[in-house]
Amino acid sequence: MGLIPEWVWMRRAADLGKLSRPEVARSSPPPRVGVVVVRGSEVLGESYRGETGEGRHAEFGLLDALASVDLSGATLLTTLEPCSRRNHPKRPCAEQLIDRGISTVFIGLYDPNPLIYREGWRLLRDAGISLRDFAPELRAEIAADNADFLNTFRLAVADRGHAAFDYRQNDGRFEIRSSVGQFITRWTPCGADSVYAYDSAHHVAHARYAQSFEEIDDPGALDFSSYTVPVGEGEIAIFRNATGYVLVRIQKVHAGPDRGADHSELQFEYEVRAGGVA
Repeated sequence: MGLIPEWVWMRRAADLGKLSRPEVARSSPPPRVGVVVVRGSEVLGESYRGETGEGRHAEFGLLDALASVDLSGATLLTTLEPCSRRNHPKRPCAEQLIDRGISTVFIGLYDPNPLIYREGWRLLRDAGISLRDFAPELRAEIAADNADFLNTFRLAVADRGHAAFDYRQNDGRFEIRSSVGQFITRWTPCGADSVYAYDSAHHVAHARYAQSFEEIDDPGALDFSSYTVPVGEGEIAIFRNATGYVLVRIQKVHAGPDRGADHSELQFEYEVRAGGVA
């Protein structure tokens, strides 16, 4: 890909994101976000998360610094989807971009939180703003820079617990790291209240008549002949590795706008047991 101006500005936004400052008051890893705003060939401003104060969003800091500048028709490049929700009296960055007359927004990553995934994107789209993605190689780099933040919604580290994530992102992958090793679970859409559980390496079983983990005495006795099985709400799928099993009970499926839900999300509880298959 040639060094067209858009690529240069995307590159600059990605580099700015690396400068994002730590947030002592935050319990979970914050995202690294860089932002650049341009008009024609002129860079009007740039910023990164935390530059103007701990936890301050990159777009907010940039727009605040350019409060006296007319941004009508300008292009903004941000490494993370602009936020769609803030606690009052704060206003979401997406709304502020609309108010300032930004005409085009380039986005590096979409928010991994299934409750707000592409919500900011939709606000911008519905306001008539032109939307484009960053170049693939830069999206991969930004994702690597934000691995800790993204893993908040893609990774569990315990032998039992609960999880919620957008199963239509990241190839449906959710990782569970436990005392008996790593389990890679994958999920794809099935119905309005069901999903397909998928594992091509060790296959996956469906505990068809069990409604709780206590009802499953020996997960290894179940049928692991298929690499994918449909699992509905309240039902249990079992994944395995060389040293153990993970039992996953589906609690809720939000199947997405194509099936009447306002977002796509999978909620489940899980329990790890020793055993497994060589």
